[in-house]
Amino acid sequence: MNIWLGYLNEALIIGMFALSVNVLIGYSGILSIAGVATGGVAGYLAGYLSAMHGWAFLPCLFVGIGAGALIGILLSLPALRLSAEYVLMLTLAFASVIVSALVAIPALGGQNGLLGIMPVHIGGKILLRPDELLEFIVPLTAICFLACWRIIYSPFGRVLKGIREEPDAVRALGKNVLSYQVIAFAASSAVAAVGGVALVFYNQLASPTLFDFNVATLVIAIAVIGGLGNLWGSMVGALLLVSLQPILEKIVDVNPSSAVLWQAIVYGLLLLVIVRLRPEGLIPERASWRGLRSALARSRRKASPAEAIAPVAVAPSLPSQNGNAAAGVSLKAHGLEKHFGGITAVSDLDIELSPGMITALVGPNGAGKTTVFNLLTGQIPPDRGEVELGGASVSGLPPHRVVARGMARSFQDVRTFTRMTVLENVMLAVGEQTGESLPALFLRPLAVRRRERQVREWALECLGFVGLSEQADERAGNLGYGSQKLLAVARLLATGCDVLLIDEPASGIDREALEPVMLVMERLRASGKTICLVEHNLEVVTRLADHVLFIEDGKVTETGTMDDIRKQPRLATVYFGHHG
Repeated sequence: MNIWLGYLNEALIIGMFALSVNVLIGYSGILSIAGVATGGVAGYLAGYLSAMHGWAFLPCLFVGIGAGALIGILLSLPALRLSAEYVLMLTLAFASVIVSALVAIPALGGQNGLLGIMPVHIGGKILLRPDELLEFIVPLTAICFLACWRIIYSPFGRVLKGIREEPDAVRALGKNVLSYQVIAFAASSAVAAVGGVALVFYNQLASPTLFDFNVATLVIAIAVIGGLGNLWGSMVGALLLVSLQPILEKIVDVNPSSAVLWQAIVYGLLLLVIVRLRPEGLIPERASWRGLRSALARSRRKASPAEAIAPVAVAPSLPSQNGNAAAGVSLKAHGLEKHFGGITAVSDLDIELSPGMITALVGPNGAGKTTVFNLLTGQIPPDRGEVELGGASVSGLPPHRVVARGMARSFQDVRTFTRMTVLENVMLAVGEQTGESLPALFLRPLAVRRRERQVREWALECLGFVGLSEQADERAGNLGYGSQKLLAVARLLATGCDVLLIDEPASGIDREALEPVMLVMERLRASGKTICLVEHNLEVVTRLADHVLFIEDGKVTETGTMDDIRKQPRLATVYFGHHG
């Protein structure tokens, strides 16, 4: 019996590593394989303190967690400035260097490892047998699981899942993407550190073979097979894959010398089957009792239209959540200029947006319209010129700080968070959420819950404004393109910003889906929002725009109403003739 309990202990410890991988890869979208190496550093540090200085398990654990979190932060700073494939290469190099260093340092025991680690004591009892060691491994695993659960199913985790899908969209909604990624790296590394310390104390040995590339590969396989984006999948995958060796040896009666080979073959076959037939893993991301209940609730609403959520009545104006009254917000840009190499994208551009009005930017493809949006919102810095929002300069500010000042933008290609629900898409956009801070998440649970209720109510109100209340619990990727355009507007509303830059709201949708979008634009104007559109559909511009700026080669060459612009013979040749 103790043999099987020993394998259970190993599975739970490996499960901690799989949880750390899932937080980083499955939920944050960061391709890192440094978790096991980080756990190795923490484990060796804890083992050294125990063997050489007589430290007990708990102090060693806390030091290991701190070291793991610090390594995660230091590793994330260069890694997160690289593309995904280079992050993978960097973390692979880190793992290789760590294992080589552990072997090369004589004080750490070299190839044989570090011996003399004290056994775990709990309440004066020495834990030696597998059934006894289970008493400390189960609580550690449970704490890691619950901590990861708390992080992932929270406002903080919601932002991570948004970053995984569309980092630029998350940035444009007012979130500091880099800071979230660094914290995710640190949290993941801290969980891996717990696994590393537990593994060393469980074996009473710190050996390079406990943290080598084979173990790192096993952990990745567990996360993929169990299901990236589902914490339960990590634990199920760990139990499944770690139990393969004893099943082959004890039940199938495979020779122990060849069991390892057969184990590798089974790993490979499982990965092939999972990737080919079930790429979401054994337990998909949204597979849960809660998700099942939501699905049943949605089916009941569809079966009984009378029970459907009624759209929120459209008020003359929407409340502003950033503290600025809509009537007092305007945007001015002076002398904006941007060059990309020898190409001038924007040249000496002036623009002024007024509250309660829709200004449209029109012009041929490549004229610089989207670049103007990028300059106004801090997505790219101008080479020259200044942007003022509400009378204060926002030039040089990153996008998340521009949003905090009261201006947000959408994208032509929508950039919906397709794996999240419609409601989650909008909730992510709300600013100043208590649960987006990890200390508050764990230390102020009541405040987090109270704020989450407020965020949900506000998000539902924004969905009601655009007519998507009934789709709140739908997966956003299931919406039609016209509804996704409305969802993008609802996300802008949720930021509480008064200046909204909307990139081609009518592109890619048919006439039937266009009318709801047009009505929402008119409602936004009536609510007092300051709106700027980039749009190629001249019917939309004619109906909506109070003021039109015609842009050519990055310059405003004509202003006025749409009728004024149409009357210019030169402009008709340059642009409008291509639409007629």
